[in-house]
Amino acid sequence: MKRILTYVFCVLLALSCTKTVPQPEAPQQPEREDENGLALATLSVINMRENPDYAAELGTQALLGTPVKVHYHDNDYWVNIETPDGYKAWVNDMAIVPVDQARLDAWKASKRVVVTSYYTFFLDAPRPDAGHVSDGVWGDIVEQTGTAGKYIKVKFPDGREAYVPASDVTELKQWVNSRKAVVPADAPKADIDKARKQILETAKSFLGVPYLWAGTSIKGVDCSGFSKSVYFLNGYMLLRNASQQYKTGDPVDVSQGLDNLQPADLVFFGREATEEKPERISHVAIYLGDGKIIHSSMLVRINSLIEGEPDYYARKPIRACRIIGTQDCGKGVVSIAKSGVYF
Repeated sequence: MKRILTYVFCVLLALSCTKTVPQPEAPQQPEREDENGLALATLSVINMRENPDYAAELGTQALLGTPVKVHYHDNDYWVNIETPDGYKAWVNDMAIVPVDQARLDAWKASKRVVVTSYYTFFLDAPRPDAGHVSDGVWGDIVEQTGTAGKYIKVKFPDGREAYVPASDVTELKQWVNSRKAVVPADAPKADIDKARKQILETAKSFLGVPYLWAGTSIKGVDCSGFSKSVYFLNGYMLLRNASQQYKTGDPVDVSQGLDNLQPADLVFFGREATEEKPERISHVAIYLGDGKIIHSSMLVRINSLIEGEPDYYARKPIRACRIIGTQDCGKGVVSIAKSGVYF
């Protein structure tokens, strides 16, 4: 009886994850593109929706300081924008500030800081009891304009000025150059092992963060938003959806089991191809080693792919890929440093 109950629980868990985790289909395209402008995200996390309506499905998110393309400004206050990874969706016009190429180039050349704490507040004065100008999350980017004791004075893309605790931010170039997870494919094994370890440490920092459809920040993540965020915080830029990510990096064969996997590889789940239906990728996790994965499924958590384990995840991996060492060589993975997006 205990064995039967365990089996039923695993089947129900698998069905539940299948229902909650699938990635959005291709984002809706605007009907026309009469603008080809540029803009910068100016809120801590901007919500990009599949249609110009607050009730529309959330498609993805972008962090403060992200450069975007503007394709179409609705006659209301909705703007269709495109993120650096090519995702098109709608935001309200308060979420971005239009810039021309000269302003964007000046922003790229300016001294900026990136939020390196999970969460912070930008304040209207350099003291802890000051009023809030905005919240800030891990990965947000703003210009640095000065210092004030234990605070950094910053400017938002829309011109707002604020102060942030110096302990919560790091100078952007310094931060990018410190991303030890970005190593060449032929790096010494010790460096690659360190890179894998850094990815896993970042992934574990998200443990307990709630699942959020289309989420890409420490406030909430979906499965591919989780993998994308973990790698971004280590200097990599991945494509948005699981159905895109599995085609990037170097493929890893999991058809005969888990033996070919290395820690930090991406592992994909979904529907295997049949004569009637094509393969469909609907979920992604980060491999921890020893048969364990970490992923966003109801919340960010760790599960085992080994049957009989108490935290067994009853879904079979059908694809896997290796990201570390595959950047900037035409495999769908680029480094922040060489992407041209931020510098």
